[in-house]
Amino acid sequence: MKPYRVLFLDFDGVISDSMNICMEEINRLRKQFPTIPEVKTQEDMASVYSVELRHSLYPFGLNDEQTRGFFDQHSKAMSQRATEVEPFRRVVQALAFCGLPKVIITSSYSEAVYAILRKCEEFDDGFVQGVYGREQHKTKTEKIRHALGLFRADTTEALYVGDLASDVLYCRDVPIDIACVGYGYHPANYLKKFSPTCILETVEDFVVFLQSLSSKSQP
Repeated sequence: MKPYRVLFLDFDGVISDSMNICMEEINRLRKQFPTIPEVKTQEDMASVYSVELRHSLYPFGLNDEQTRGFFDQHSKAMSQRATEVEPFRRVVQALAFCGLPKVIITSSYSEAVYAILRKCEEFDDGFVQGVYGREQHKTKTEKIRHALGLFRADTTEALYVGDLASDVLYCRDVPIDIACVGYGYHPANYLKKFSPTCILETVEDFVVFLQSLSSKSQP
């Protein structure tokens, strides 16, 4: 793996162990959007949260306005339940020791991100250099491009870490490299179909990967 200057991170499914609560809220919203199938597994999540998220509900008959309504309600519910969500603590520990500048680029509200990170003793004001959350009303591609400009980094110098097929597509639009974790919202065998830069199957794989990045970033 080549050395990188900056690390961009998705939050839910990568740093935050939120999939079960995410599925609960999808299933709750099915009362309002009954054509969306019930979700119980990673494979179910790959079916519902496929392609770019803003287009993912089209196969279930939802139009643009209904899709926005679904995600607005879902994100609000996830933010309200942030106190119930636990971080992947080994990931947080490894990130705390990673010397690269780090920016969280997520579809979640930044207040939910901070509420979950504050559960970890490793979290402090310098843990990340920024959080680009849902409140910015931009796509991840737009957020990544903005963050690249902030750090004056070339597209070849940044790596994004995500857990959804849509993350791969957003990164390809920039384009920057993407590492996908297989323990998040989408299973590794599904993510492989989208040809990310690499797949990190487990939390421990990601921890070892972060340690490798840190060593390569040393002068």
